[in-house]
Amino acid sequence: MEQVKLIEGKFASVEAKELLLNIIGSKIQFHTTKNFSTEICTGEPNENSLAKIGALRESRLKVIKLLEEAQADDLLVEIHSSISISCIPKEELD
Repeated sequence: MEQVKLIEGKFASVEAKELLLNIIGSKIQFHTTKNFSTEICTGEPNENSLAKIGALRESRLKVIKLLEEAQADDLLVEIHSSISISCIPKEELD
């Protein structure tokens, strides 16, 4: 397993909001496209992608609330984010 730093640093609340909402938005777009593709090919929705979209929308609301509070209090936002990457056999794919 490899650990890769994704975001590391202190940001103005506006910058942090832009950065985090862009990442979440990209993930929502990925799963929206994946769901659309599955529906076109099979006529059925991709339940996994729909569940992830719902979870990401909840995360988006939490991030917005937190960063609006930081902005109102004139605080910086410190972000530490890394991802873990592992290569697995295809049969383990969800």
